[in-house]
Amino acid sequence: MAGLNCGVMVALLGVLLLGAARLARGGETYEIALPHGSNITVLIKPGVPTLPANVCHIISKGWVTPLSIKAGETVVFSFSCQDPQNHFVIEIQKNIDCMSGPCPFGEVHLQPSTSVLPTLNRTFIWDVKANKNIGLELQFSLPRLRQIRWGESCPDGVTHSISSRVDTTTMVRIGTFCSNGTVSRIKMQEGVKMALDLPWFHNRNVSGFSITNRSSIKRLCIIESVFEDEGSATLMSANYPDGFPEDELMTWQFIIPAHLRAIVSFLQFSVSNCVKKEERVEYCIPGSTTNPEVFKLKDEQPGNIAGNFNLSLQGCDQDAQNPGILRLQFQVLVQHPQNESNKTYVVDLSNERAMSLTIEQRPSKLSRKFVPGCFVCLDSRTCSTNLTLTAGFKHKISFLCDDLTRLWINAEKTISCLDHRYCHRKSYSLQVPWYILQLPVQLHDFSWKLLVPKDSISLALVPAQKLQQHTHKRVCNTSFSYLVASAVPGQDLYFGSFCSGGSIEQIQRKVFSQ
Repeated sequence: MAGLNCGVMVALLGVLLLGAARLARGGETYEIALPHGSNITVLIKPGVPTLPANVCHIISKGWVTPLSIKAGETVVFSFSCQDPQNHFVIEIQKNIDCMSGPCPFGEVHLQPSTSVLPTLNRTFIWDVKANKNIGLELQFSLPRLRQIRWGESCPDGVTHSISSRVDTTTMVRIGTFCSNGTVSRIKMQEGVKMALDLPWFHNRNVSGFSITNRSSIKRLCIIESVFEDEGSATLMSANYPDGFPEDELMTWQFIIPAHLRAIVSFLQFSVSNCVKKEERVEYCIPGSTTNPEVFKLKDEQPGNIAGNFNLSLQGCDQDAQNPGILRLQFQVLVQHPQNESNKTYVVDLSNERAMSLTIEQRPSKLSRKFVPGCFVCLDSRTCSTNLTLTAGFKHKISFLCDDLTRLWINAEKTISCLDHRYCHRKSYSLQVPWYILQLPVQLHDFSWKLLVPKDSISLALVPAQKLQQHTHKRVCNTSFSYLVASAVPGQDLYFGSFCSGGSIEQIQRKVFSQ
């Protein structure tokens, strides 16, 4: 019954506010009448950048700048120029008090309608004050919203700016959004401030969202992101790129179709200086036996996630003298499972002590079209575009990639013999390990770094097949080649590139000190 009464209240309020009217649609005279009790204020003020005052004026019983119209007032005005949109902007703010009376829940209307307002850049602001234990939910109709960095602009000029209260005096910027994204709902507690920017040439006459009452969410906010097909979303912590509020909790809920998979990648982040608790991210993932799964921000984040999941950012009590900044920008990529995603490869580096192996994306041209991500997954869950495997461990990896030619492998192995008494005539076999050759990814570079005593020994490289040197006159056309260079810091010495098919039986080099 309460919901029905609120719906009637919204409808009646919409009728009352139609008192704002343009007297002559083709002329320059306007009348705005705001009913008593509407809690609406209209402000017409110079835009930015401000042009010289003598170029254009607001005329209402004389020259007035800015022009403020409050609830219960009727004002007739005009402009002294033909292009007021180049000089002025208009702000329409409605204060909604949900603490002393019922909230007008439901669809939010543009009041007054844009069709009866001056043709200026318009900002509609709704300032909702609610009890600390009340949850408010903004529901966005299609198209959903796409978050952008603060200060960026939207292609069509239509921008949504959303803030929330953490107490009676402090507002936190939840985010700035454009159209055509994945964000469908934002839940907040203790009040919300929503601003909708519409350019003067835009004919939109609906707000595109509604307000719903919810129970306490016990955190700063919850942002729901809905995927209906392949795609990606970039999201940011509250106040980004400034610091996330101290000791707050923020959650993102992702709705993923069952036939798709999601990968989380942290694009940029920084952490603050904690004196109590620990900053972390928590995941609730379908099928996990350890929910919530807790990660540090510097950890590799989960990938190959099937089904809906939640991601939460938890702040800490910061050092008052040197708080630092907690902030996070991340991407969720949703795509079809790839053919390789169910195959596991073992890379056994348990017997290695001085070797590293990196699987990474090869350089490619940027594309404006959606391109499925190309990821390497460790133990099928932790996926990234760049994975380095460390020596001393056995690794199980899989690939979440539509085209494995987009990846390649770079590896380096260090061979040390630093006591010349044992290094003389000692030989080492330089072979690419079999577990690298069995991977379905191209080997781009395998380097052996040979460390021997200075001034007391020389190196002789003896190939299994005779070599030729790559020159302009005699080009190597083989599938691989050897590049010989100095590994001594400060020595930028390059001895040449060689391939099979020549008469070179040995490459010998004396090791000198610097």
